[in-house]
Amino acid sequence: MGTPVAIKISADFADTARAAAAAADRSLTGQVEHWAKLGRAIESVLTATAANALKQSGSNLDAIEDPTLRSQVLAALDDFRDSSASNKRARLGLDQQTRYEPDPSRSKGLIRIEPDGTRTRGTRQGKTFMPFTD
Repeated sequence: MGTPVAIKISADFADTARAAAAAADRSLTGQVEHWAKLGRAIESVLTATAANALKQSGSNLDAIEDPTLRSQVLAALDDFRDSSASNKRARLGLDQQTRYEPDPSRSKGLIRIEPDGTRTRGTRQGKTFMPFTD
């Protein structure tokens, strides 16, 4: 993670992001970054016109009146949905981030997975990952 940079967003957008962040157990910053990564990923597969139509639809795809644009948007979303998990992570820029998954061998255990694939079993104490020593 790089050096933090302050940005300004509208209060309405911040409120919406805060609510989404709470539901997804993310920070406000994490939620805005998540949405930015999704936007970057979708822009890589849509024309600017189709991306704008999607944005203006307010996530109601039926609101995209032009059938060609609607088809482009639906095809891109279908392509993303049908791609592998690793492909999705790469498209969203998440393939270079540490991630965590439940450890099926231990109750309340986690597995930390580094970008290089290194896996470490442990647990979380507060917000800190603590590797198991045994």
